[in-house]
Amino acid sequence: MARKKNFDETEVLDKAVDLFWEKGYHATSIQDLVDGLGINRASIYDTWGDKHQLYLSALKRYRQNASSWLLNEIRTEQSALLIIRKFLNLTLQSAIHEQDNRGCFMVNSCTELANCDKEVENIIVENRKTMEQVLAELIKEGQQDGEISQRHSSTALARYIFTVIGGIKVLGMSQITEHELNEVVDVTLSVLN
Repeated sequence: MARKKNFDETEVLDKAVDLFWEKGYHATSIQDLVDGLGINRASIYDTWGDKHQLYLSALKRYRQNASSWLLNEIRTEQSALLIIRKFLNLTLQSAIHEQDNRGCFMVNSCTELANCDKEVENIIVENRKTMEQVLAELIKEGQQDGEISQRHSSTALARYIFTVIGGIKVLGMSQITEHELNEVVDVTLSVLN
């Protein structure tokens, strides 16, 4: 008979996101997880199987949390262009003002593991496709309303914006100023006009 868990899986998973995000997959030991999650090894293995499965669950959790803002904004009555501007500005602010300059967990996972771990790559590709689809639908609405140029397809513009967002997150890890990133946002928005 399985023992009752004495912890909230969601809370522990959020802590795992922070640990893996801070240190990366390879540099995070099982002992780091035990110490950081506040649960014992047996609980980790009983719940997730191994470190790799915990990492995959953490990456999926991050993906879910990261995309929820955009999905919620799209349900508002705001214009498509305003939502995209807010999304870019939110990305910029988090990149500049994040205290430990750890970038984006999804981007970090891509650079550390995507070329050698098919399961991680699949989550990253799924994230990219979902975000590009959501952005493309939003852009298409803006094009139909006449606020976004039809010079490029909604799909191409969505991929461009998603790429810029990834770049902002990477540049935020280096010594770049808010002014410099604001210029990137301004140029990105000018492509939509």
